[in-house]
Amino acid sequence: MTAVLGFDDVQPFPVENETIEYKEIFNEKCKKEIAAFLNGSQTAYIYFGVNDKSRQITHLYTDNEKHEVEEQVGRWLSSSTYYPSPVGIVHVRTDQKLFCIEVNPGEAKPYFLDGRVYVRNGSESVKASQERVTKMMALQDLSSFDASISSTQRLQFDEIESIFKREKLNFKANALGFFTPQGQFTNVAFLMSNQNSFSVKVAIFDGVTVDQFKDRREFRGCLPKQIDDVLTYIDLNNPLSARITGQPMREEKRSYPSVAIREAVINAIVHRSYFSEAPVQIEIFDDRLTIMSPGPLPGGMKLKAVLAGQTLPRNPQVVKVLNKLKYIEDYGTGIRRILSSYTDENKAPEFETSEDFVKVQLPNLNYKGRASRPTFPNVISTDSELKIVFEEQGHIVEYLKDHPYITRAIAELLLEVKGSQANKYLKQLVDADILKKIGAGPSTRYVLVHPVANK
Repeated sequence: MTAVLGFDDVQPFPVENETIEYKEIFNEKCKKEIAAFLNGSQTAYIYFGVNDKSRQITHLYTDNEKHEVEEQVGRWLSSSTYYPSPVGIVHVRTDQKLFCIEVNPGEAKPYFLDGRVYVRNGSESVKASQERVTKMMALQDLSSFDASISSTQRLQFDEIESIFKREKLNFKANALGFFTPQGQFTNVAFLMSNQNSFSVKVAIFDGVTVDQFKDRREFRGCLPKQIDDVLTYIDLNNPLSARITGQPMREEKRSYPSVAIREAVINAIVHRSYFSEAPVQIEIFDDRLTIMSPGPLPGGMKLKAVLAGQTLPRNPQVVKVLNKLKYIEDYGTGIRRILSSYTDENKAPEFETSEDFVKVQLPNLNYKGRASRPTFPNVISTDSELKIVFEEQGHIVEYLKDHPYITRAIAELLLEVKGSQANKYLKQLVDADILKKIGAGPSTRYVLVHPVANK
């Protein structure tokens, strides 16, 4: 059998296999077959007008019918149906009497269809297991995305040109890898264009849980603009704390080291997997800042190797552009810069990797809240009953397990509330005969009336 069946080939045709699929009619199900063949290793064909059971020709497509199929497939390929774009490797073969679609194996595996990955299992197209998807991602050509053809060819570069002008540099699209040898825009051009659809989402929460939003933003545009805008926004939410010491000058400290934020944000945007459409997610809590970028570590790398300084660029063309703009000074030192910014502190960044994301967590250096306080209720044992104390009052009781008394001022700091609210909690405990108020005015203290039992 030749690569493409001819009209006069002997029937029945060969059975369906890893590279052959028969369809009597063209329909939406062909999307899945295309996706599975893209993730294969050989050029494959979907033949139309052939019954998959008898493997006999049942219908010959007219030129008009072929043209309609060609237009529909073109719409699929140029939209976000497939990710990354398979433009240039899927061809509708209208020149054959036995009408077919030719699918070449892609270099940017895994290819997604509406967020799912399909592979060929004999004569069937099936959903790939997570293990197989992970292996494909580990083996993917690291330079394939940013150097491949962009599915969007109508691009504008006002934003990136403005940044080059700001840095007193000449903007030369050819030298930045924005074009293929055939003169088409590459994906690095898309990422640096006004039309870039990949974004960064930032959420600020009230407290240490995701229960209550304080603010949230989404940043779009060319990658350097996103970096600028995100860093500016985080800087506005990175308060400066001053501490009076015995030295002539007061000691001031940001909640998060600026160098750690800069390196973590740039790493997340530059080295993320653009084979995933998920945004970079940044979350700011009272006690920590987390940055999560889509995709695993490139090339199957291990976290230990990355922390030791080993590098493997996932998007080398993006690195090239940002290096020219001086967003990346010394490539490969970002993680070590993050770690060194916490060298003199009693807190340290945490790193987590998985099949779907890489996450960096920066602890708030000025946070002195309730991270270590228990969330379980406290049980107060009296001679006649057990009293269960929850939430804020429970934290006061927990404090008194290790301290002889508590004052309103201490309660304010402990619970991070105003004086009136602290007074309210203390009064509730007094009314419940759990605390006893001693003294008056500035010397007022509160002590436990009954012994405390751990739950």
